[in-house]
Amino acid sequence: MSAEPAFPVRPRLGVLFFTSGWFREVGLQDPASDTSARVEAVARRAAADLAAYCEPVFSGVLFSVGEARAAARRLAEQEVDGLLVSPLMWCEDQIVRAALSELPSLPLLLWTFSPEASLPRFLPFQRMIQGSGAVCTLQLSGMLKREQRWFRSVAGPLGEELTYRRIGAWARAMAVARRLRGLRIGVLPFRCDQMSATYVDEFELRRLYGVELAYLELERVRRDAAQVGGEELAAFRRELESGGARIRVDQRNLEEGLRYALALEKAAEGLGVLAMNDVIPEMHSSFGLRPCLCNPRLSERTVVSMEADVAAGLAMQALRLATGERPFYTEVFGADYPADALLLGHAGYHDAANADPGHPIEIVSDVEYENTDRFSGAVSFFKYRPGPVTLVNSVWDGERLKWMGLEGESLKGPPKMDGNSHLLCALKVPVAEFFRRSVESGVSQHWIVVHGHCLAELEPLCEAVGIRLFSLR
Repeated sequence: MSAEPAFPVRPRLGVLFFTSGWFREVGLQDPASDTSARVEAVARRAAADLAAYCEPVFSGVLFSVGEARAAARRLAEQEVDGLLVSPLMWCEDQIVRAALSELPSLPLLLWTFSPEASLPRFLPFQRMIQGSGAVCTLQLSGMLKREQRWFRSVAGPLGEELTYRRIGAWARAMAVARRLRGLRIGVLPFRCDQMSATYVDEFELRRLYGVELAYLELERVRRDAAQVGGEELAAFRRELESGGARIRVDQRNLEEGLRYALALEKAAEGLGVLAMNDVIPEMHSSFGLRPCLCNPRLSERTVVSMEADVAAGLAMQALRLATGERPFYTEVFGADYPADALLLGHAGYHDAANADPGHPIEIVSDVEYENTDRFSGAVSFFKYRPGPVTLVNSVWDGERLKWMGLEGESLKGPPKMDGNSHLLCALKVPVAEFFRRSVESGVSQHWIVVHGHCLAELEPLCEAVGIRLFSLR
């Protein structure tokens, strides 16, 4: 996986549109006929429309085994994320099977297509066969199931925005699933014994999702921090101040915080996720603080979870790839039952790109360790920006990853608390129902917040990646 991926991903979708060879053989569709021209025009328009939602890779309507096989071989060279298969008219299984046999490992979306949304008062035969694709998708569904080919289905007419959005959501989901394979998650330095709900099965994580864990040494980070020079420190401080951060700690603690922010950037090179076990005594005896100062360069390429929560970190990366939004790591600090609102936040490292622009980012002491560590710490403290949000909890359920998702609103107003970055979130479901269903489902304490309402998009994402999803609506 690239150390500097683009957010969100721009999916490349192989488009295979089919029509029948038999129609030509029996004279119902002469290659020069109006039917052939109409179907080709419809296919070109559909491919052009899809460009607003993904990058379609399309080379024309296919009506023979040889054409289908050649088109699929061209797609195999394009590194597409998945396939969109649609019979625009009825066609034979052999044509579709010829293409799919060349692309056995790609996920597949089967589009039941219609060239128009409604039927006329009378339907001439030639116009009927031009829109006969539904016959074939129903036919193909049985074949694909019996051949145990993974596929999902979407239905809708040419030009319908909702159908295109659904195709786009599946394309992004396929792209995220592909990019998670090869993801490296750095664990600094090992799992968190205090919170065993954060444990994952490392072997199954690799087998099911293609995700590798890399265990990082505290001593190496400490040495890298100690080697940071004065010019680097001064430049980094200027960068923070030019971004509007207000420094509320003394020079000694600020410099040590800067050193570790830069050392983490180096330690996370090549990693998509850094899962930091920040509550173990070994980190505090080695570093003398908890690394909590946001490094914008680190946050550009790597998401950071605390308490070595690998499952939460993987969710953060998947959500960032899918939405382009910066994930925010939280737990429930308190509840307002009359307002159906939760106070969400967490100690530790947070991406300051999520700060409410109406309130300044402050660099403050680490309230949990300022009286026990050698240094009082330097923490990037802010209130999360207001607006619609989606909350996701990610745990290993004994067999695979399980997500619980719901939507809410990050409320406007001044900071609700001090010490830890946070938001006050009004939920779309009653707070009591949130707690009841979450606890009965079995979750961790950590909730990932992303800007925007994207619960509907989680369904194709989890299907494509292989994650169990429970939605609270």
